[in-house]
Amino acid sequence: MEIRNLGRLGYVREGSGVFTFQIGETLDTEGIVDLDQFPGLRTPPVLNFAGYRVYLMGTDNNLPVEIQQMIGGNRLLPELIEKQVRMLYGQGPMVYKLEYEDRKPLRNWQAQETIEDWLDSWPSRGIRDDHREFCNKTIREFYHMESFWVKWRMAKSRLINGPVPVAGLEFISNKRARYATVKEVDIYADDLDERDFELVMVGNWLTANETKFKQYPVFNPSDPLRDPIAVSYHKNPSFGEEVYGYNSFYQGIKKWITGSNLTPEYINAFLHYSLSAKVHVIIPYAWVESKKEMLSNYCEINKKLEAEDITLLTVNGITIGTEYNEDLMTQYINAELKKVSTLLSGSKNQGKFYASYSFPGEKEELRWRFEEIPMKYKEYIEGLTTYDARADQVILSAKGVDASISNVSKEGIISKSGADVYYNYLIYLHNLPWAEEVCLKPINQAIRINFPDLYKKGFRIGFYNPAPPRQAEVSPKDRLENTAQ
Repeated sequence: MEIRNLGRLGYVREGSGVFTFQIGETLDTEGIVDLDQFPGLRTPPVLNFAGYRVYLMGTDNNLPVEIQQMIGGNRLLPELIEKQVRMLYGQGPMVYKLEYEDRKPLRNWQAQETIEDWLDSWPSRGIRDDHREFCNKTIREFYHMESFWVKWRMAKSRLINGPVPVAGLEFISNKRARYATVKEVDIYADDLDERDFELVMVGNWLTANETKFKQYPVFNPSDPLRDPIAVSYHKNPSFGEEVYGYNSFYQGIKKWITGSNLTPEYINAFLHYSLSAKVHVIIPYAWVESKKEMLSNYCEINKKLEAEDITLLTVNGITIGTEYNEDLMTQYINAELKKVSTLLSGSKNQGKFYASYSFPGEKEELRWRFEEIPMKYKEYIEGLTTYDARADQVILSAKGVDASISNVSKEGIISKSGADVYYNYLIYLHNLPWAEEVCLKPINQAIRINFPDLYKKGFRIGFYNPAPPRQAEVSPKDRLENTAQ
């Protein structure tokens, strides 16, 4: 059993049974300091680190980890983002030729051996991932952070007209990379942009061991072959942000995500600690005063007993001694609380008490009071689940994924309307080109550098994701229910 006193307040804990108590009908609150009255100073966006000026990602330079933990702890978002990744990736990155028909741009998907051979050669050139895995990582990072970093690895023969200047590309997570500079900058400046930083520092920002960090020059599109290794940053620009791109979706519904993540914890805690009725306990201070007088009298008696070498008196199993002090009163109260706890806590009789303040009238009886607190279980649980359902709606609308294609329209049941699914999916596909452009920009930049003639002819890399035909327009033998294995 654990008993802790905090002035005139305290709590008793035994197993899963917990109750709080107070001594007296009123409670002094002097000396309590409101810590929120001090707003603090503005956090500068630039950090001096190992001789570099590093631009922070978030106020504490830990925004990627914060987003990872918050999204990962949500029951809906991980699978929702996974669906977005799959829908953008489609059947994977493939070569197409941009053509025009009736003044409309069209993608003519076709094989292009030169570009495909270069993409397939990445592993043999020492690149960490093949181009398909690279695209998978960039999409996933984009839907979490709306930005990502890319390491450009150049061929050694890049400056002597070698056949392929860019050997390959490697993905870098937002958790590891930050813009940096060796120039002096105003750490409180609000007009900094990407051009003020000529370096990228890559390492573990959670430990920030300066000996473990690597520095790379920022990739320069106007002189792409200048450095053997360089790093570029790709983002969906955010309003008011000139350096990093921030996930506007996350910032806009951050509190909804937090609330949704806490709902299971609230419900589980409620069920765990609410197996018996709530009781409100008030210990009258007059009782405390009487016990103080009693203990003082016992101490005087013990003085005489000690002089006569007689065993001293004890009360409630407490060694009284010969000198009264406040700790004796605390021990005595704790002993009484243990008696209460044996009746109102434990695995078969759990109790949870809440100590509040009362102001009795002159004629009210001063006594220990055990008052039942009515608890509306049903209303509490229904209130939490209603909030949870609303949070789901907010998250879905913020992500722009209709319930009919996210499978969460009715507690995980997919919409029964085929027309809703089909047309909402077409609308979603119609909005994918911008995300595709950001995620594939580094590969298409590399194609422009490696194969300028093919690039001028309109050859690009895109995600092959054709719109599915309506099932009513497909012959019965070719419909999904007959072809899916």
